[in-house]
Amino acid sequence: MKKLILLLSVIFALSACEGDQGPMGPMGPKGNTGSDGKDGTNGKDGKDGEGGIGWYIKTFTVDKWTRVGRPGELNSFYYADLKIPELDSFVYADGTVIGYLLIADDDGVEAKNGMPYVLHVGKNDGGESLWTQTYNFDYTPGMVRFYITYSDFKTEGSPGTEKFSIVLMW
Repeated sequence: MKKLILLLSVIFALSACEGDQGPMGPMGPKGNTGSDGKDGTNGKDGKDGEGGIGWYIKTFTVDKWTRVGRPGELNSFYYADLKIPELDSFVYADGTVIGYLLIADDDGVEAKNGMPYVLHVGKNDGGESLWTQTYNFDYTPGMVRFYITYSDFKTEGSPGTEKFSIVLMW
């Protein structure tokens, strides 16, 4: 008897499997629209915020760089400090500062590159030279500092002219 029940259970289990699912049936009739519920009570007004939403964009062309360290010394790099009085203590503490390196292609089309920006460079002048240039920035109220670092620390010659953009948002 147990074998018969087991056999019937197996047959039932195997025959209960479904085939492929058929297409979806038609949509049923639309029901009646219910009445609107009662409006809730209005909440208490919130506290006024500080200031509104604002932004300021400033573009800098940098051609004078200060080197930290001796030429070619490990950890040597270049920086340039620029004044930006619009970067006040409120923007510094509660706003956002975004920096871009602006690079023009051979046709003069300029592109914004968010910083930090990492550029891999190679040169072949009698021997292959490979390095990475990294552009970065930091800021304090009233000032922004742009950095150029070289992975090979070849800081004998000053960087060329670079163009940057700073966006302040508050």
